[in-house]
Amino acid sequence: MFAVSVVGSNGLALSPILSDVAHSFSTSPLTISTAISAYGAATAASAFFLAARIDRIGIRRSLLGAMAALIAALILSACAPHWIVLTLAQGLAGAAAGVILPAAYGSASLIAAPGQEARTLGRVIAGWSVSLVAGVPLSALISDAVGWRATYGALALCALIAVLGLRKLPERRAANPQPLRLSRLLAPLSYRDVPALLLGCLAFSSAFYGVYAFLADHVRTLLALSAGKVGFIAFAYGAGFLLAGLLGAPLVERLGPRRALPLALGVIALVYLGLLPAAHALAAVLGIAVVWGAASQLSLNLLVLLLSRARPEERGAVLGLNTCTTYLGASLGTAIAGTLYTHAGFEALGLCAAALLAAAALGLQWRLNGARKAAARATA
Repeated sequence: MFAVSVVGSNGLALSPILSDVAHSFSTSPLTISTAISAYGAATAASAFFLAARIDRIGIRRSLLGAMAALIAALILSACAPHWIVLTLAQGLAGAAAGVILPAAYGSASLIAAPGQEARTLGRVIAGWSVSLVAGVPLSALISDAVGWRATYGALALCALIAVLGLRKLPERRAANPQPLRLSRLLAPLSYRDVPALLLGCLAFSSAFYGVYAFLADHVRTLLALSAGKVGFIAFAYGAGFLLAGLLGAPLVERLGPRRALPLALGVIALVYLGLLPAAHALAAVLGIAVVWGAASQLSLNLLVLLLSRARPEERGAVLGLNTCTTYLGASLGTAIAGTLYTHAGFEALGLCAAALLAAAALGLQWRLNGARKAAARATA
């Protein structure tokens, strides 16, 4: 869980300090945002090409090797003499994250007591909540107090501490691993509902990372706030994320995942619209961020749940494509959002994000519910 929280903190830490990093390199926030895009693209590529090799290498060995690469990337980020070096360092961090996340999730099944696998995995995934509630706000406060480079130094130290515990994990390695072929990695795209769900995931992640990357800079510009204060946006988002994780199950059970997913995405579309007037008051942004986090938690869980049910005997391959799609969206979303934000302003960015989520919600509502009902009537 601690390792996952370090990965999450690094992936989300740059947004609150974007202006500070840009100022130190005498460049623009748009230029620095290329580091976020590089991180997302490298994570997507790593999850697609490298994560499939974890069973061959061994889960613990893969996890420790990737954590060593992450530590090196964080140290390089802290010492970067130029924004290009920072971008390359974050690309290396992304490549490490693409292995760390699936290896950490896979380790959960090894250390769990019999019958407790799902509960143990839930605790590991809770590392994302820790990064949102504590990691990102503390990183922003460290940046205010000491400088943005200290943020990456602190994360490198946390990663090193995590390694000391990860060394005690049991090892698991496939006895007769199947040969890896591109056709096998892409096979899930032919399964029922998987393409539509992956497109929904792409829309969700593109909009989230695009808005998140520049929301803090927009609020800081409007309200003249420090990085530490806007860091509480991530805290509010994480609080909503955690709250939905604790209380959202009854709602999902009542509606069913196929009906609940389009509704959750629709709420996020409304959130992006609401952020436009709310950005003029930090309290309003924090309140909307709680709703944003809750709807995002439900959307993520429902996407993973429905994808895992699409072809249970090939769940790993399907979820591997999900991770790849998520971080492909992070890369594309940040790059496109940077251009929109720079040339058209945050209002245009928010409107585009809202439209993207609304289209995804309507498309999934038709695919998961409308199309199925039409097919049932035709069969009858």
